[in-house]
Amino acid sequence: MKKILILFFLLYSSSFAMDWKSNGNFSTLLNEMMFSNWAKGGENQLSIIALFNYQARYNSPDTNFIWENVAAMGYGFQTSENYSFRKNEDKIELSTKLGYRAFTQYYYSFNLIFRTQFDNGYQYPNDKDIVSKFFAPAYLIANLGLDFKPYDNLSISLSPLSGRTTFVEDEELANKGAFGVKPAKYDSAGVLIEKGTRVRFDFGIATSINYTFVPLENVKVQTKLDLFNNYTDPDLGNRKNIDINSETSIFFKVNDYISANLFMHFIYDQDIPIPIFKDIDGKKTQIGTGPRLQIKHNLGIGFSYAL
Repeated sequence: MKKILILFFLLYSSSFAMDWKSNGNFSTLLNEMMFSNWAKGGENQLSIIALFNYQARYNSPDTNFIWENVAAMGYGFQTSENYSFRKNEDKIELSTKLGYRAFTQYYYSFNLIFRTQFDNGYQYPNDKDIVSKFFAPAYLIANLGLDFKPYDNLSISLSPLSGRTTFVEDEELANKGAFGVKPAKYDSAGVLIEKGTRVRFDFGIATSINYTFVPLENVKVQTKLDLFNNYTDPDLGNRKNIDINSETSIFFKVNDYISANLFMHFIYDQDIPIPIFKDIDGKKTQIGTGPRLQIKHNLGIGFSYAL
């Protein structure tokens, strides 16, 4: 895993010697709800999220070669009267893409993406059992294909050669078969006879759309959609499924330092089991797990600084 981080560090640091066009943003968002003698009831809550996004793009003088780097990180938490700390944002994503002109607006492209998180994750309100950690999971994705770039702010990529490696660097989670790795084997007495694997490799076809636009003055939208179809899923029935990862960020600029931000994130992955609950006798009860559309959104106002 250290080699992966060193690779991205070398790629990013080497770019400083080149002529880049870059932009970025650091922001902190605050949401607060406070009640006092409120007849309809309510719970005091405070949420804080810190976000960092930086993009750098290099075009060769003859415009035949393009190199794009993106770093996106975020961490946030919320507190209330009933609990002291719950994580509500946690991501690390680094990507680098090399392109060489094939013809007109099409480029042969190689894209490398790394994703993980900073901190432990829990299936709240259960804050005892850990369901994710730093490098559990982590994803390293390598895409080779063709990139259509009609404008600097729009990219549509098709990668018929796409490899995705999933790392689960936690023995307990690996033994459970979390995030699609092979679970541990136990004998009839429950004694461990073979540990779960910590790495899973998938090979398939990937499509990615990245678009940034300004629909109104002081409003900026960044959106991306990643699709992946696994050629090699050991479950033949899953090979017809498409994994979805979609993120949209909308920035509403108030002035140079104050902004309102809306973030939406959608994930569907057949290999990530989600708890399924049912109301039984008025009590929310887990009845199993299965793939589900995961949805997360944040809306807040706070400090913003353009880099």
